[in-house]
Amino acid sequence: MPSDSSRPATERRSANITDRGVTVADRAVVSQIITPLRRYIPIGWFDWEPFARRPKSWWPDLAMFVGFLALAYLVTYPSWLVRLDWTVRMWAVDANDTIWLRDLAKAGAELGQARTVATVTLFIAIWCALRSRSIRPLLMYVISFITLASILGLKHLLGRPLSHHPFQLEQVSPEGPLLFTYFAEGGGGNIPDATAFPSGHAVNSILLFGLIVMLIGGVLPAWARWLLLLAPPVIVFCSQVFLGQHWLSDEPAGFLLGLIIIRMAKRVPWHTIPLGPIKVFDPATRRTILISTLLIVGVMITPTLHLVPALISAAVLPTLGLIWLWATTKTAERQRALTVSGPEEPEIPAQPTDGQRRT
Repeated sequence: MPSDSSRPATERRSANITDRGVTVADRAVVSQIITPLRRYIPIGWFDWEPFARRPKSWWPDLAMFVGFLALAYLVTYPSWLVRLDWTVRMWAVDANDTIWLRDLAKAGAELGQARTVATVTLFIAIWCALRSRSIRPLLMYVISFITLASILGLKHLLGRPLSHHPFQLEQVSPEGPLLFTYFAEGGGGNIPDATAFPSGHAVNSILLFGLIVMLIGGVLPAWARWLLLLAPPVIVFCSQVFLGQHWLSDEPAGFLLGLIIIRMAKRVPWHTIPLGPIKVFDPATRRTILISTLLIVGVMITPTLHLVPALISAAVLPTLGLIWLWATTKTAERQRALTVSGPEEPEIPAQPTDGQRRT
């Protein structure tokens, strides 16, 4: 987090916030949980801004995208990379005989599981929003997290079969695990959907832990930031390849996409970006943050539902959000109009003159 000396000479958002205490009313919670944490929060942290250095060039992003395209091309035909994927997968079949090592790998793979890491990241974003009285941390979380939906669509589009049943796959696809195979309904028996390339776990291990560092990197030591950025991708890579949850080449493809997304997120000045119509929520109240969180959670669980409930949720939740935005905007406009016009002064009845009193 930049020091006070490096901040631009602009008015601080927190200048108009008179209540600088925590946003929890329960005194027991304040004394037992929140108050001890405040010693780790530096002065001025109410003006939240992401801990991120804006990338100076687009060339690394372009190089990573070209690398992703090269990996995708190499798995469209029986190339050396496809043969390497198959060799590593056969090694993993034998290596999984070690039970304790398999259990350890399953635990490590959770570091790339969206339901686990995304939930932790959301709690951290909520904490930042409460401390800064702003929806900007939640906005950064939502915009960056939505990009993962495009990865899911890409996996279905490329159609590479998963590696869970390699021997059955060999019977129906002797050339190897190629792109555009499309076992959408489980061709060859128990072969799962063709959604292997790229690895979503690999993307998550880069993007979500990168978001955690952007959210609270300013209150973490340097070694903790590097640990969060480097350890999860390495652990997810080793765990998924060992368990046979993905082919070897699926992992670097996911890492490249995750790096591209997190670099794009770093380019956005989340703490100063114009909010447009949602400016009425800044500074944010606890109620605003609560409703925002409920909408975010609703969107996050939508993909886990069956088709009809998922479609209903996808239509209802944005509609509720728009209605909430419209109602809040109208309320803010009325309050602004009252502030500009000011309260009406009551009329004072005129006093009768001396002549009127005589008559």
